[in-house]
Amino acid sequence: MFFKNAFVYRLIQEFELDSEQLSSQLETQSFTPCSGLRPSSFGWISPTGDAESPLVHEVAGCMLLCARREDKVIPSSALNDAISERVARIEKVEGRKLNARERLSLKEDSLVELLPRALSRSKQIMGYISPGEDLLVIGTAIAAEAELFINCLRDSLGSIAVVPPQIRDKPVDLFTQWLLTRKLPGDFSLGDLCDLHDPEDGATVTCRRLDLDSHEIRTHVEAGKLCTRIGLRWHGDLRFAVDKDLSLKQIKLESGDDSIQDEEDPIARLDAAFANMTLEFARFLPALFKALGGERKPD
Repeated sequence: MFFKNAFVYRLIQEFELDSEQLSSQLETQSFTPCSGLRPSSFGWISPTGDAESPLVHEVAGCMLLCARREDKVIPSSALNDAISERVARIEKVEGRKLNARERLSLKEDSLVELLPRALSRSKQIMGYISPGEDLLVIGTAIAAEAELFINCLRDSLGSIAVVPPQIRDKPVDLFTQWLLTRKLPGDFSLGDLCDLHDPEDGATVTCRRLDLDSHEIRTHVEAGKLCTRIGLRWHGDLRFAVDKDLSLKQIKLESGDDSIQDEEDPIARLDAAFANMTLEFARFLPALFKALGGERKPD
């Protein structure tokens, strides 16, 4: 699957830009590498990897975007050494111990000194907009990265109104009920992972590669633990885990088209993989939301 993890959002206003217009507006927030004292950077790059290509790549009505995040990395040991050297030098000259506020100031000074020489670490985050389905899907497992993506999109467009899917029922209650009854709606079936949480004492149980129909799982649930993440299958070949916040993890389509990997043209391979995923999501996401009680109109 093109995305291994995903956060899904609903567009609550009609998205009227075409790919050319969107690409033009994204240019205002195009990626600029970290330099000098700038500790991090986040901005748009071409999804195709070609610096000369547009910032939006459209396939079958879905607009693919790619953001790059870059952070300067200062090892804690290097920072601590720099602070210690400054502290020792000042205490020797002034003949006194520095207080906490002075040490904090020295930490900031040390950061300023080390930043220009720090190495950079970068990561790409992809997402797509499907105007026809009122969807924004961001391919990350980290909520903070999804927020960065959305905020950068807002900065580029002036505003964009998105919300997580507004599900009628509480996902945790449904996940727990499915583990108890083994009765799932539609074409869904249990996978092989779950996370359980005891609301009374905060105890957690993480289950991986385990039959969710086992006596062990039932014992935990009957003892009062709630399921906060559950592994599922859809139509038998799409495997995924869904969290209580409706984020999707470990997405895998077992009946993938091997011909995609055989395609020599990287753009054609990108188009095929992206089209396969968006078509699958167009069928799968409505079924998942329906299984979770259906969507209600956003407040």
